[in-house]
Amino acid sequence: MFWTISIALAGVFAASFLRGFTGFGFGLAAVPLLSLALPPAQVVPFVMLLQVVVVIGGIRQAAWSCDWRSIVGLIPGGVIGIPIGLLILTAFTANTVRLTIGLIIAGSVALLWRGARLPPKPSFWVTMGVGLLGGTISGVASMGGPPIVVYLLALGHSAIKVRSTSIIYFMLAGAMSSSAMLYRGLIDRDIVLWTVIAIPATYFGNWLGTWAFHRAKPHHHRMTALSVLSVLSVVLIARALLSD
Repeated sequence: MFWTISIALAGVFAASFLRGFTGFGFGLAAVPLLSLALPPAQVVPFVMLLQVVVVIGGIRQAAWSCDWRSIVGLIPGGVIGIPIGLLILTAFTANTVRLTIGLIIAGSVALLWRGARLPPKPSFWVTMGVGLLGGTISGVASMGGPPIVVYLLALGHSAIKVRSTSIIYFMLAGAMSSSAMLYRGLIDRDIVLWTVIAIPATYFGNWLGTWAFHRAKPHHHRMTALSVLSVLSVVLIARALLSD
């Protein structure tokens, strides 16, 4: 039990630090790390609850510098996309899905590394389309975050606006997912207990990541975000190609 708790708290701390620095990545880091200590059925609802909890302390600051115009388009698109993703999930193999998502992320990141940009105020339908893609990928593989982050980076916003918008988006997405899981009975007393135990590690990791963000140069935020997305795409493509 001691090692289980230690591994879980270490995973929460690492994911919280990444989230504090970039504004995203909590679920991307937490799910595989926590899967080393907890049953898969508990990991996703546990992570969703923590994503909501971790925002509470900094939501006011994030709200001031958030790109609310993007939020208004991304969230509805995400809601529509999730059931589409669930339908796709039943039509294709897991490796086909991983390879497709990995290639989409890799191509998007390659364009960003080369300096590709969207207009500062893209049309509502472009934003809705990105939200739809994020929701679809979320429905297929519970990792709809990368398209959202790629979109925000492509807008050419300041590091603080990208980070703040990411924080608000993933807080709202996490709240909706947590509500659905609660309704379906996936969040039980054990999940709530794990969440309470993890709160100190969550807040400390997030505080440390936020501290590092405010002391880093703006281009460090962009490089870290693109590096995380690049690693994710490589992992997905490799897993798809090397799995039986």
